Amino acid sequence: MDLNHLIATGHLAAWLLVVGLFFPRLALFFAWLGMVYPPNPLPDLVNFLSWLFFPRFLMAYYIYIDVGPNNLWFWAYVILGIAGLFGETGFVHRRVIRKRTTVSRDGTTTTTVEEEEA
Repeated sequence: MDLNHLIATGHLAAWLLVVGLFFPRLALFFAWLGMVYPPNPLPDLVNFLSWLFFPRFLMAYYIYIDVGPNNLWFWAYVILGIAGLFGETGFVHRRVIRKRTTVSRDGTTTTTVEEEEA
C-alpha cells in the first residue's frame, strides 16, 4: 500500500477532512451550507442527530463508506472521537468562591470569603 492510498480523500473535500479534525460540527455545517455534504445512505434525521451528538464518528462513517477503513483519515477521526468521549478529566479545575455576609444587631456587616478547589 502506497502513501497516496493511505491519505486518499475519495469524494470528500480535503478542506472538510482537515477542518473537521478540529471543528467537526462547524465543518459539516459549512459543507451542508455549500451543498458539498458527503453522499451517504443515512436518513436526514440520523445525519442530524449524529451531527449533534457524535460529529467525529459521523465523519469517520463518511470516510468509511467513501474510501474504506484502510485510510489515515478514518483512523484519525476514530481515535479523536474516542478521545473526545473520554475527555480530559483532570484538565479543568474549578474554583468555588463563597462569600458570606453577616449583619450584627448593631448594624455592622462582616463578609467572609472562602475559596476551595472543586
